[in-house]
Amino acid sequence: MTPWRPHLLPERCTPPVVVAAWRRRGPVVALETGVPSAAHGAQTLVAGLPLARFTVQRGACSLEPLRPGGGAAVVGSRRGVQLGGSTPFHALQQAVAELAFAPLPADAPPLGAFGCFGYECRADPSLPRLAPFLDGDFLLTDVVVRWREPGAPGELWTRDAAQAAHWIEELAATAPPEEPGPPPASAADPFQSADFPFADYDARFARARAALEAGDSYQLCFTYPLRRRLAGDPFDLWLRLRRDHKAPFSAYFESGAATLVSCSPERFLRVDRDGRIEARPMKGTALRPQDAEACAAASRALQGSAKALAENLMIADLLRHDLGRVAALGSVRAAQPALIEEHATLLQMVSVIEGRLAAGRTVADLLDSAFPPGSMTGAPKVRAIELLRELEEGPRGPYSGILGYLAADGRCDWSVVIRTAACAQGEARVQVGGGLVWDSRSQEEWEESRAKAAPLLRALAAEAAASGGASSAACGGAHRKGGAP
Repeated sequence: MTPWRPHLLPERCTPPVVVAAWRRRGPVVALETGVPSAAHGAQTLVAGLPLARFTVQRGACSLEPLRPGGGAAVVGSRRGVQLGGSTPFHALQQAVAELAFAPLPADAPPLGAFGCFGYECRADPSLPRLAPFLDGDFLLTDVVVRWREPGAPGELWTRDAAQAAHWIEELAATAPPEEPGPPPASAADPFQSADFPFADYDARFARARAALEAGDSYQLCFTYPLRRRLAGDPFDLWLRLRRDHKAPFSAYFESGAATLVSCSPERFLRVDRDGRIEARPMKGTALRPQDAEACAAASRALQGSAKALAENLMIADLLRHDLGRVAALGSVRAAQPALIEEHATLLQMVSVIEGRLAAGRTVADLLDSAFPPGSMTGAPKVRAIELLRELEEGPRGPYSGILGYLAADGRCDWSVVIRTAACAQGEARVQVGGGLVWDSRSQEEWEESRAKAAPLLRALAAEAAASGGASSAACGGAHRKGGAP
């Protein structure tokens, strides 16, 4: 059997070039470590040319072949094959197994499934969904390009040497995308009067606090959406954000009628080949001053905040519980509680939870135990989800879900879908919020949520100006040709 191996790309074949070429052929995912570090790694992955598309909607899971016989992988020959499995996570794991990949080399990038599980992917089928986003959407592929670090040459991994030569020729002929221009002065204050004003937020805050007072919950992650007209192409928005607002888990996912452009700072779960688990729940936020001395002082203040520490440790404990149900006995520990991470505009408190999958347990079992991310629900999780359904305007869709990959060799790495523009039907939706505890203050929480939204809204305003339109809360319009419809 032909072995998997890398084929080096010409230097001009950057991640935007590969995405630009492959988005013309179907779904494409780019996962980029915009801020390389020991904690987050340094690689960038672009997956495309899918063999099949796996989808979940209202509990029904389907696998649709798109490139039958592509490479040496094997998928079913019938369209719309229904998959079994007790959960969407087990169905995806089954779909990856059906690719029948041979063992991957130790240094190979992940090959398998790339995409997103939305927040409602396990919700009752009768509950509302956020159209046109699916509960789960993944491309399954045997072709991935990896850049090991910024500036490194791209490696196209496949075991079809003849096709690799053709694909490399196509990539080399793809024109580099035009760089976005500087943001206009009008983008400095990106908020609009209709953007969930404080009076509306305060009313929801009061209801959340009443639930806390009644003992129904001890933390609620209340969120709300902000909407903008998107007359341009989400691809251009991604180009702008990857330049101007780098994040540990930058991502671009275009599939069907929808596109996600993400600047997430938060890892949900990572599992390596040996079943070692890492979770990095994030709770506790402060503005990051640009001056180094002021930033250090703000970090110390956040580290010493009893409220932030309580928020964080509540969720860290929830994650320890979620992992403990499927991890080897005694392996779960809080390796680094309450760290402070510096991001582009914010400081975040993060706890690092580690464990090891128990014998006979799989990544699907882990996702089944830990989804949705506790940092996006509050605690206790089940009751928090019920309360949030009553407090919030409607379904969250991709927001608060997870985005990443599940490889054929059992590896996975998932970010939490936050700081993300969900783009479809001429609209970009940016949802934001934060954890509310008993000593939270309404004005402070509202301002913090707006600080989280500001970089994405500025980028959307800049793109609106570049496309000759004005960013508007009204919905309508269509993407430029080549983007998601």
